Formats: sequence, structure tokens, C-alpha cells
Amino acid sequence: MKPILTALILLFSANTYAQTAAELLIQANRSTLERDYDKALHLYSKYIILNPNDFRGYFNRGTTEFNAGKYLEAKRDFTKTLTLNPIYKEAYYYRGLCQVELKDYNAAITDYTHVLKDNPRSVPFLKVRADAYNANGSKEMALADFDVAIRITKLSGDLYKRRAELKVEMKDVDGALRDYNSVEKLLPKYKMVHYIKGNLYLKINEIEFACDEYQKALDNSIVVAERSHKENCIP
Repeated sequence: MKPILTALILLFSANTYAQTAAELLIQANRSTLERDYDKALHLYSKYIILNPNDFRGYFNRGTTEFNAGKYLEAKRDFTKTLTLNPIYKEAYYYRGLCQVELKDYNAAITDYTHVLKDNPRSVPFLKVRADAYNANGSKEMALADFDVAIRITKLSGDLYKRRAELKVEMKDVDGALRDYNSVEKLLPKYKMVHYIKGNLYLKINEIEFACDEYQKALDNSIVVAERSHKENCIP
């Protein structure tokens, strides 16, 4: 009977161990959703002690560290995630975001490019790489990524808005206006677009168009347009 009893004890211990680990992960995830980051990090660390080869523990702890603004710690956990699961795209995505926050733009671009080599039509990665290129001063490269992303997702108002903002930085007023026209159609609730378009028309001395846009902005309760309207549109 003794060997059978031993086996039963071992089985019970294994089941208890698995249950404890699963409960830790559930509790940690819940704490993250509740934004109790300190508690979540403590629970994820306990989970990792029990499951040091499970990439989920490091990835989840990394995302929590990222949300808590602990970018260096998060980067380490995403690197460990990739050591355990080298094809986990989400870890490249978040490690890249950490590197952007740490102003290591080249490293972020390298991570995003690694994924885009196998997934060249991944709009989320094109967007974040464009942002990293722009932050690194490579505006033409950023523009190229936005162009590709928009060709793939033609009805994304957010993409047109991002590209328009970049074109403003690049002093391409006509191009920015074209993109903001698309933003106006695709994001009808974004009424600030009229004030922005008014300022752009003013830059190219299209006063009548500028005043029309300022008036539309005022009609939509964009108070900041009032001064520009008074200064440029009222005789």
C-alpha cells in the first residue's frame, strides 16, 4: 500500500502546485486590470518563481511594468520572453515601445523591422515603426511607413491623422490638407480638424478657406478658433 500512497501524495502535490500557479496568474491579471500594479508585479514574480520557463509570466509582468512606467524593467522581461519564445510578436512590439520611451529609437526600429520582414502588411507595426522613425529624425522613412499602412487600411482616420501631422512637421501644407480632408470624412466626431485646417489654409494665404474652417470650428464649439477668426475674418 505504501507505494500507492506515495503516488497519491505526489499527484495531490502536483495538482495543488498547478492550481496555485494558475490562481496566481488569474489574480495577477485581475490586479493589472484594476491598475493595482504593485500587487500585480508581486503576484507575477511569485508565478515566475513557480514557472521560470513560462514566457507568459515574464510577458505579463513586462506589460504591467510598462503600464507602471518602469520601462527598463519591462524591457528586461520582454527580452526574457523572447529568449523563451523567439517568435512571440507581441514581445517585440512592447519591447520596441519600451525602447522608444528610453529614447533608444534604433533598437526599437530594429525590433519592429524584425517582425515586418515576415509580416510586411502588419499595420500596427508599421505605425509604431513610423513613430520611431519620426522620433529618430527619419521623417521620410516615417512617411513611407504611413504610406504603406494607408494603402493597406484605406479607411483608417487615425492613420490619415498621423500622416497629416507628420506632413505638417515636414512643411507639406498641401499634403497635410489632403490628409485632413480624409480625416474629416473618416472621423466625423473629430471637430478640431476644422481649426487645424483653418491654420493650414492661413499658412498658404487662403484666407477665405481659412475663415470657412474657423467658422465650422466655432459652430462645433471649438473655442480656441475664436481668436483666429476675429483676427483674420472679421473686418
